[in-house]
Amino acid sequence: MNEEIEQYVQEHSCDFMELLCQIISLPSPTGHEQAKGEWILQYLHGLGASSAYRDEAGNILYPCHIKSGEKVALYTAHIDTVFKDLQEIHIHQTGHILSAPSCSDNSASIAGLLFIIKMFFDLQLTPPQGLLFAFDVGEEGLGNLKGMRQVMTDWHGRIDEVVAVDCTFDTFVTTAVGSRRYAVSVEAAGGHSWMHFGQSNAIAEAARIINELYAQSVPLQPKTTYNVGTITGGTTVNSIAAKAVFTVDLRSESADELDKLDQTFQILLAHSEGETVHIKTKLLGERPCSRLDANPLADRITAIRQRHGLPTTCIAGSTDANIPMSQGIPSISFGFCRSRGEHTLQESLDIDTFPAGMMQMLEFMGM
Repeated sequence: MNEEIEQYVQEHSCDFMELLCQIISLPSPTGHEQAKGEWILQYLHGLGASSAYRDEAGNILYPCHIKSGEKVALYTAHIDTVFKDLQEIHIHQTGHILSAPSCSDNSASIAGLLFIIKMFFDLQLTPPQGLLFAFDVGEEGLGNLKGMRQVMTDWHGRIDEVVAVDCTFDTFVTTAVGSRRYAVSVEAAGGHSWMHFGQSNAIAEAARIINELYAQSVPLQPKTTYNVGTITGGTTVNSIAAKAVFTVDLRSESADELDKLDQTFQILLAHSEGETVHIKTKLLGERPCSRLDANPLADRITAIRQRHGLPTTCIAGSTDANIPMSQGIPSISFGFCRSRGEHTLQESLDIDTFPAGMMQMLEFMGM
């Protein structure tokens, strides 16, 4: 590793902290990322990255030292968060632990990529391969990887590897967990709780369906799961519910097992139909599984960590990397700092791990 780069990282950690705090302070729930995207675009233009632009989906992209016809490596960090009701975000720091909603997922990743771009300008560095930096939308929840889908479509055939920069720096997502998410609407006869007792109740029917789903066995390997996340319905305590809606999340590391679970669920719903009971489903989102039997980027990060005497923990997860993985493009996901409590108001990260995490990312880039 270039000594000049190491010195820069050590001496400019305060720049990372300034970026991190600024990014955390900008609320950007899924579907409402415009203000944060505009801030990032203006920051890039201020550095001199005149080719940075916003695409049709709302992603901010910066093509960096890309030659005509050259295959590029994509480094992307999602800018949306799960915190839809936070208008003001407070940052707390005790010693080397910084706490704030979205600090790790995914503000530190955004700040880290911007730090790298600034370093490239400050030190006049040229990466060994053309890089496409992206700050994408719609990664969380029902965003359904909207931003990543757009990037992979617009840059089809140009991207040969992908790093989805996300969360912690010492575990590595190398297998994509696929998912299908449904809203299930149950309609029943309903009526007055006294006068029409015995008529079909949408809440009771929904509860029976959910109970049957939770009676299903799924494999431990490849890991496969189901979850009912929300349920609503009915009008008053003395009315038989005529409608209920619940949401279901089906997941697996295996496309085949995900298909099997989905088919079982659809059969279960079909068998729940009756003369006065009607079921409707709406697909809310779908994330694909991996298509690679082996991941060469896992080998690269393992070799890097072995040189530093560190173990490598590779896991399965659902990230922006799902899309390129499903297309057979080598992909991986990891971040810049050790973190904990993602998706909670107590989310935190260890800022002392930033220098090591940054050097690891730069070594992975080949710098």
